[in-house]
Amino acid sequence: MRLFKVVSNSLCLITVEAHSFGATSDANMSNNQLRNEILLELAFLQSVGSKIFLGPFINGNKLRMVGYYITCILMMCTITQLSFTLITDGSKDWLEIINIAPNLGVIIMAYIKYTRSHAYKELYEEIFYHFKDGMWNIVARQSQEHQKIVKSYKWMVMAINRFLVFYTIPLTLIVDSFPYLFMVYNNKMHGVTDEYLYPYDAWYPFNKVKWYAAAYIWESFMTAIVIAVFVILDVMHTSYIGFICMELKLLGNCLEEILSPDNVVAILEDRNAREVHRTVVNKLKIIISKHIFLAKITSKLDKVLGDAMLLNYSLGAIFICLTAFTFTVVDVTYKRIRYFLMFMSLVIEIFNQCLLGQVLNDHSKNLTEAIYFSDWSYASPEAKKLMLMFMMRTQKQFRLTGKGYIVMNMNSFSSICSSSYQFYNLLRTIYK
Repeated sequence: MRLFKVVSNSLCLITVEAHSFGATSDANMSNNQLRNEILLELAFLQSVGSKIFLGPFINGNKLRMVGYYITCILMMCTITQLSFTLITDGSKDWLEIINIAPNLGVIIMAYIKYTRSHAYKELYEEIFYHFKDGMWNIVARQSQEHQKIVKSYKWMVMAINRFLVFYTIPLTLIVDSFPYLFMVYNNKMHGVTDEYLYPYDAWYPFNKVKWYAAAYIWESFMTAIVIAVFVILDVMHTSYIGFICMELKLLGNCLEEILSPDNVVAILEDRNAREVHRTVVNKLKIIISKHIFLAKITSKLDKVLGDAMLLNYSLGAIFICLTAFTFTVVDVTYKRIRYFLMFMSLVIEIFNQCLLGQVLNDHSKNLTEAIYFSDWSYASPEAKKLMLMFMMRTQKQFRLTGKGYIVMNMNSFSSICSSSYQFYNLLRTIYK
């Protein structure tokens, strides 16, 4: 009978250990699967970056560097071409300034974003490898909440990226083919034979009617490049901001659960209280170091995006106003459609940057609140001191700005829209 009890207890112990090992194994598999999914998204990011010669960010081959410099030269040629068009045509008719200025502003912003991203390629590489390797020591293996956070943010970033990338293909085809198709339609349906339409209608040192095919191919090619630069850089920045927000959310959850109910009971009953306090302090130090790193890379990203964001804020209202005014005033159907599409693209681009800034600021702000929800009153004096210092650090929230002058958030977007509407009314009054 005694032997039976010993065997029975041993079997129960083996069963419990097997279940525990199985649960740990399942948690490890789940974490590894989530990490692999994030790695796949980072690989996708690197793949689309290579399409405009920005990925891998460092240690790229010579052919990739040649492609980057050729792209820069082509964009500079287009900027020069549109600048000359603005001078020559704008001096004849002020309405032509309205037609040309938005195109010139868009390609200047694309050039600035492109060159700044290349200049800070070490930063992009550092962020890339942080989310590949450095972030995962704060993800608890058996935490369902952590897995839920990683999974939700991964799906959100992936959905936005896929939409932006696959939206680019039909957008480029429509923008490049629409002038020619509209010209053919007018020729077939209305017998118009002396109309020549182009994607952005710039000046050339030769007769562009005689060399219509060459001019059209050049403008279509450069339009595709500018769209690709805008969209792919938006994909990269959206991914990085999304993953930064994901890590801030994980840090907030770690703070809320830094003292579990079992830890509180152990402290109150003085069971291994010293060990619990030591563990809490070590966790706090890891959380603070992660937050310091995120603050550093966010500050550097703000410098990278600052020039383009300042241009977006200062000139965005003007360009939105000009494109809205053009498509409501001109009588040519083609120009109405073209400038309406440009108007919508400008609004979406500015909205995207303001939304990214707002989301980043909100996640940074929520980290301060997470400290209040933790059981900090049971922590040791050292842990309380660290929490207080960390709370003071989190008062300086993460922001995206236009060179430090303008904070990019939804209030800024509202201000841009309001200014655009006022400029639009002024132009309509002057025109009438």
